[in-house]
Amino acid sequence: MATLSLSGLSVALVDPSDEDAIREWYELCRAVAGADYPDDPPLCWVHEVGSFRHPWPGQVRTVWLARVAGSAVGACTLDLPMLDNVHNAHGDILVAPEHRRRGIGQALLTHLRSEVTRHGRNRLVSWLTQPLDPAAPDPAGRFAAAAGAVPALVQTRRRLDVGTVDPEVLTRLDTEARACSEGYSLVHWVDATPPQWMDDIAYLAGRMSIDAPLDDLQWEEEVYDAARVQGRDACWLGRGLRIITTAAQDRTGRLVAYTHLIGDVTSPWFAWQGDTIVAPDHRGHRLGMLIKVANLKLARRERPELRLIDTCNANSNPYMVSINEAMGFRPHRRAVDWQLTL
Repeated sequence: MATLSLSGLSVALVDPSDEDAIREWYELCRAVAGADYPDDPPLCWVHEVGSFRHPWPGQVRTVWLARVAGSAVGACTLDLPMLDNVHNAHGDILVAPEHRRRGIGQALLTHLRSEVTRHGRNRLVSWLTQPLDPAAPDPAGRFAAAAGAVPALVQTRRRLDVGTVDPEVLTRLDTEARACSEGYSLVHWVDATPPQWMDDIAYLAGRMSIDAPLDDLQWEEEVYDAARVQGRDACWLGRGLRIITTAAQDRTGRLVAYTHLIGDVTSPWFAWQGDTIVAPDHRGHRLGMLIKVANLKLARRERPELRLIDTCNANSNPYMVSINEAMGFRPHRRAVDWQLTL
């Protein structure tokens, strides 16, 4: 698409082959993150450039930079699911801290709405991190509400300080979980999913989109197969991420639960807790606790510098919240999926 002019801004696509433009994007993202989330790890260049060159399977991603007098002052992204949820789009807007409250965000929102409509989508979803205290200043939330979006899924982002974890508490949690999970064994791996587990992980990954609470978020089931799992792993590895996985195996040899931690190559002291899922027929055996405790132990061996782990759960998911709280995760911020119907 040609360069557009919106409210005095030049808004242009970032070409995945244009490293200079990607560098502009990266520096803008760093400035925004540093101003808004100073206690988070610095953004990883390998991850950001990889996000342009290693797309998420079944998804088309577009990034635009907004410039004034040749300098980047903002950006927006649009992610279009192509295999499922084809009526939805996911978008984000970034404005450089020193250029806020000048209408740049509104101009970029107008651009996003036009693109979402042009692609035949009727819902735009944005994931926003917001303060824990509802009374605290929340410019992102105010912006979303003023645009007509509604908070469809309210989550709490929790943080675990690995150095404060009591080994006796972990031992007790592990012992209690093992007492309820007789007949199950654990399987571990680092990075790409081994071929023999592809089909099992595909089934479990697909269940994440229907079993995890979505509240009012209009999101359909995501159908996974081995190829989609391979694509997911290739995407993560291409972006410089390291994946540490623990799964539970039943007596038949099938994997019936898994969890993973994901971290950037440039910040070995930080990781995100990704999926944790147990197949419906195998719930009630404390497999969630079993695999998460085991995976934390594995992560500490694989990444001895690990200090902080963040996770995010819907407030309407008391079971997973209780596991995380028992392990020592504590509320850090809110994370809200805002949904705008067009």
